[in-house]
Amino acid sequence: MVRVLIVFVALLTFAGPLAVRGQQELSDLPEVKGYKLHCIESSGITESSAKKLAAGESIKEPDQPTKCFVQCFFQKLRLMDEKGVVLKDKLEVFLTKLMDADKAKDYVQQCDLRRTNPCDTAYAVYDCYLGKKAKLF
Repeated sequence: MVRVLIVFVALLTFAGPLAVRGQQELSDLPEVKGYKLHCIESSGITESSAKKLAAGESIKEPDQPTKCFVQCFFQKLRLMDEKGVVLKDKLEVFLTKLMDADKAKDYVQQCDLRRTNPCDTAYAVYDCYLGKKAKLF
């Protein structure tokens, strides 16, 4: 579910490191254009945190603007609704642009997380995605 999410978020900047051999990187997907700047402005994420996300790094104690940046990105990609509910079917379809379908389905199931608010949920899903990437790539 979040693999994407990260990916979903990865999205933004973190998009570069999220490629599988022979498949696209998130930042190359047409629907991603323009989302990064909008989400940077609306979330108030720091330059330092944005750079870490762009490098595909996990942030041990992310602040709320960082979490909300990820949430903004997921919403822009239509992978999460405004209430913080991850749209699993859409996420799975989206992830198949970045990896094979079986892996995408598995990640969506393993990272089906819910937290107390949309920003926390989005970051938890993104962080889960990063953890899966480390183990499965």
